[in-house]
Amino acid sequence: MEISDLLKDKSSVLRYILQTITSSQKNAAGLRGMKQRGFSNEGMLEKVIEVTAIQSEQIQSLALIALVGLQSRDFDSQVAEMMNKMGRGEEALRIMVDKKLKGE
Repeated sequence: MEISDLLKDKSSVLRYILQTITSSQKNAAGLRGMKQRGFSNEGMLEKVIEVTAIQSEQIQSLALIALVGLQSRDFDSQVAEMMNKMGRGEEALRIMVDKKLKGE
């Protein structure tokens, strides 16, 4: 995924994130299954290498998405809103006031 892909279609980015979550769950289960069976042959090593390569590409794309999100003007208020929903509104408010006093 390239940065220009983020502008083209937001729904495709959301689908990608959901697919990545599903893929990560399946990969984790598969790797744990391999561990339980005992790592014994070269085919398993190839599978682990392929899964690692896929996950590296996914991490790169998700990091790009996170970078864009961090650049948003609304990032701080969105995080504070999320913390408020989690019952941590006072902590969020304290952090935002501290940042304001520091001039950040």
